[in-house]
This record gives sequence, structure tokens and C-alpha cells, in this order.
Amino acid sequence: MSFMDIAQLLGNLGEFIGAIVIVATLIYLAMQVKQNTNALHAQSRQSVVAGAQTELFAIMDNPDMVINITKEGPLTPQEQVQLQGYLTAAMRLREFSWLQYQNGVIDENLWGTEQNVILVILQSNRTRAWWELLGRSLFGPDFVGFVDELIRDQPTSNELWQATSSWADR
Repeated sequence: MSFMDIAQLLGNLGEFIGAIVIVATLIYLAMQVKQNTNALHAQSRQSVVAGAQTELFAIMDNPDMVINITKEGPLTPQEQVQLQGYLTAAMRLREFSWLQYQNGVIDENLWGTEQNVILVILQSNRTRAWWELLGRSLFGPDFVGFVDELIRDQPTSNELWQATSSWADR
């Protein structure tokens, strides 16, 4: 075997090993991307759940917010500010969830739950009035359009919110 033949053989062997290394690197990178994607999805789900828990703790710490949703007659300015803050925070969490769903980060099941929460939040007469008079102006137009479509044929009722503060009496 001549020096040129050996050099050619080594060159071919080097190309073969290089190709194997490239394939192995691509497989490794694909696994890393999948792992990172799964971590991002888990983090987004956790963020939605943590936000919902914070929302529930706010209600537990301030039960008047729920009571004021169905309270007859006008609210005091303080009650209005408190309720407006709660509703804005609750809907902001749903807007975040909607954006995550639009980007494929959260799944259909979690998004279905979030849609139901939107329907509950905007079911009462007072919260629907808040959405129409103030809430719509606080969110992006695409989300507002989605919510408007979601609630368009949904009648308002205070029954569900009233049950929140009287369910144990039934």
C-alpha cells in the first residue's frame, strides 16, 4: 500500500468518524431541545396553577370580594377598587393562559379549565358590567375578541357566585 493509499484511507476514515460524531451531536441536541421544551411546558403549567392558587388565597383573605360581586346596590369606592383589582388580576392570568395556549405551551385540558374560569368570572351581572365598562380596555384586542366571543351567548346570573358564600347552608 502506498503512502497515497494510506492517506486516502485515513481521510475516508476521518470523514466517516466525523459523520458519526455529527449524527450523535444532532441526536443529543434533539434530546436537549425536547427536554427544554418539556421543562418550559411544565413551568408554564406551574405558573398557571400558582396564579390560580394566589387568586384563591386572595379570596380567602378577602371574602368580601366575592360577596361584593353579588351585593345588591352600589359598592363603595373602596369596594370597587378592590373588586376591580381582583378582576383585573384574575383576567390577566387568563390572558397569560390564553397566550400560552395560542403558542402551544399549555394543552387543551388546562386551557379548557381556564375558559371555564373566564365564564365563571364574567357570569355575574356586576362582573359582566365591569368587563363591558372597564375590563375590555385593560387587555389586548385579540384576547378581548376571544372573551367577547366566549361570553356572547352566555346569560348573566348571580346564582353561582351567591352559592360561593352559601353552599354549606343547602
